[in-house]
Amino acid sequence: MFLYNFNMKIGLALVMGYLFGSIPFAIIVSRIKGIDIRKVGSKNPGAANVFREVGKPYGLLVWALDMLKGIIPMWIARDFLNLHPFFVGLTGIAAVAGHCWSIFLRFKGGKGVATSGGVFLYLFPWFFPIAVVTYFAIQRAPRNPVVVISGFVFALGLALFIYRRFIHWALPFFIIFLIVGIIANREALREMRHENMGKKDI
Repeated sequence: MFLYNFNMKIGLALVMGYLFGSIPFAIIVSRIKGIDIRKVGSKNPGAANVFREVGKPYGLLVWALDMLKGIIPMWIARDFLNLHPFFVGLTGIAAVAGHCWSIFLRFKGGKGVATSGGVFLYLFPWFFPIAVVTYFAIQRAPRNPVVVISGFVFALGLALFIYRRFIHWALPFFIIFLIVGIIANREALREMRHENMGKKDI
């Protein structure tokens, strides 16, 4: 009975995380200005595209709301469902998956950057500034999939060092997170690869 209730809690947390993550705040906020964010700029329904195409205040609002999509379900999983930090982390990953493959957008969505930020801010607050610096450093780095993946692997390795006391659950969390991130951004990584191959041909 205990195992059944425990599994039910985990299942509830994951579904809750996914549904929170699926809320398309970029589309909702952009429509206040009469703009369909999926038809302008990069066509990505995320905070960065809203920031560029709709306006800075709207982009910052979407960024904050997308971060909360990761934070709120994790808070519920920890404080109300009393789940182990690993499963709290999986709830956050489920929110990232919801953002990237939203049930409300026919399983399409954004890149999951802001929602991932919310996950790290809640679960690994000391690592959050490093994650932000890594993200913007990679944005300025050459568009190369090896550079991008290596940068994030290095940052996650640093996070493991900082939180080495929790490596027994943090390591599998980071591995799962990295896999989901690569899958969610595979098109962007493929474009980078083609761009680099094109430069070599020239």
